[in-house]
Amino acid sequence: MAAYIETTYRNPVIEEVWADPALAGPDDEGWYWCYATDDEHEPPPARRFKVARSRDLVRWETDPPGTEAGAIPRPIPNQGRYRACWAPDVRRLGQRRWVLYGSLKFDDHAETGEAGHGIIAAHSAGPTGFADPVVLRRGPGFTAIDPCFFRSRALGKDFLYWGSGHAPILGQELRADAMGFAPGSAPRAVLAPGPADPEAHLWEGVHVIERPGDDGAGGLIMLASGVCTWTGPYRVLAFLGGPHPLDPFRRLVGRAPVLRENATWNRCGQAFVMCDAIGQHWIFYHAVRGDAVIPGTEDVEITGASGRRHGVPLRQMCMDRLLFDAQGLPYVVGGSPSLGLRTGPVVRRWA
Repeated sequence: MAAYIETTYRNPVIEEVWADPALAGPDDEGWYWCYATDDEHEPPPARRFKVARSRDLVRWETDPPGTEAGAIPRPIPNQGRYRACWAPDVRRLGQRRWVLYGSLKFDDHAETGEAGHGIIAAHSAGPTGFADPVVLRRGPGFTAIDPCFFRSRALGKDFLYWGSGHAPILGQELRADAMGFAPGSAPRAVLAPGPADPEAHLWEGVHVIERPGDDGAGGLIMLASGVCTWTGPYRVLAFLGGPHPLDPFRRLVGRAPVLRENATWNRCGQAFVMCDAIGQHWIFYHAVRGDAVIPGTEDVEITGASGRRHGVPLRQMCMDRLLFDAQGLPYVVGGSPSLGLRTGPVVRRWA
């Protein structure tokens, strides 16, 4: 019989800059893995997606041995001129099959036209050392960023979502190896922004899950972040979809955000959901404590939806228990990042 440990935690669980977190695992040695954005405003060295590992989802070792250059150790073709490896999503899809999706600013980046940011996929036999990256999608501006993988148990198929830049969130079926799109498939808009609504004119950082207890037949849940990660407000909202992963997702009118600011934390977003060893759901996300900025960026001017600020926000990784109401819709107690010591995930005990 497996032995389990109930943990405790206090936000943030990663104190250094750790934006846009994604989690995978555990691997065969009991390690959970976390991946995050790396960009030009962060301290050196540059990494092709940051990596951390943990045996309990609470205490994290950043940049473990072998990841000094990031999740992708070797240079990526047409990438390196800009330090911009954003919003990864990593999944363990088989015993020795891991796939990483991520957003890049390429060397031939153009501010206008179709050669804007893009999404890549890379593979590995384990949680690090991803290789052979292929470009899945490029688009104008920031419209092809923030990839999200979803496996439909009901259909036995995989899908990828992406989007930002005031454009619709798109979804498309993946082929069997998850390293490209399915032949004959095409992207479909699944969530549209509201250009006239200041709280809904941009959605990004989406994450799709099934309602607990079914195989998605009762409708999928999309968590999306908006509106401005730089100046705020930035919140996580839940949207309800249909049984098919490419059905439109609709906003739940009158429902409070899953995560929003409180007196201590703000700019909460880019959520990722992971289950612990006994099936409890946990939501991982980045947030900013007060007006904290990355040291050394105090003179950098940031322009966003709510105006201008000086200093690049210090986005740290936080976590909280994700619960579901009688309708199967997600919520966090208090609707904002927890304060103080909390009961944490239950994980297996490893020697």
